[in-house]
Amino acid sequence: MMMKTYILIVGLLMVLFAVDAQSSDELLAVAMEEQKAFKEGDCNKIESLIDTEVTFYVNGRRMTHEQVGSFCRAIKRPFGSGRSPIEDTITPYRISETLGYTVRDFRWTNADKLVIHEVVTKIWLKGEDGWKIIHFQSTVMPE
Repeated sequence: MMMKTYILIVGLLMVLFAVDAQSSDELLAVAMEEQKAFKEGDCNKIESLIDTEVTFYVNGRRMTHEQVGSFCRAIKRPFGSGRSPIEDTITPYRISETLGYTVRDFRWTNADKLVIHEVVTKIWLKGEDGWKIIHFQSTVMPE
């Protein structure tokens, strides 16, 4: 119950205090940089963009900063093997000069059939070292 209340409050704050889309360009750029590093297997870059105290959930399972790095290194690249994304969008939302979030929505097909739909929400905090992911929530829905 407490977690649902927290998520609801954060969500309402995000909507109420969202900064206009123009100021989200910087956040989108760092999110695109993070995605490129992941696709290319630059796991050191990925780890540098994730706060060491991150709350990281994939399909309800909690992961630590170290587990994220291990996961990144274990994934076979290049991605694909017959599947290609038919939709892959990242939408940034700035709440303030130092806080924002991104929502990534992508769908994978295999032989023109939708096989995976994933929605990823990341909360970003800008500090002395630049933007860092402080919360990550991913939900993968097999179709």
